[in-house]
Amino acid sequence: MARDYVHLARQGEEFGWEIRSYSASESTIEHKGKKVLLVEVEAGGCSFCDGSYAHNLTGVNVEGYVTEWQYRRDEQGRAVSLVEPILNSKEQEEIAEILKPRYARSQINFF
Repeated sequence: MARDYVHLARQGEEFGWEIRSYSASESTIEHKGKKVLLVEVEAGGCSFCDGSYAHNLTGVNVEGYVTEWQYRRDEQGRAVSLVEPILNSKEQEEIAEILKPRYARSQINFF
């Protein structure tokens, strides 16, 4: 079932505090003639509950197939697109194979 996706207010916006930072930006790829919406995320200076530390973590969230691109605005004026989640495991594998060269050591998440 398709759902609304509220676009980021500013692409590549960094937020966080002095030592740690987080950023997110959107992009799209084509898969079987359909546009797939991605949100690329990056976190720097992460510490974990066991005391270990990772300088940089990256990943990509696959939001889904775009069915309507920026078809309205929300109350804050941000663009909203309609996306269809990718639930088919074969399609997820195909998309992950496309993304792996770009995100080789990153997480690829499907929503």
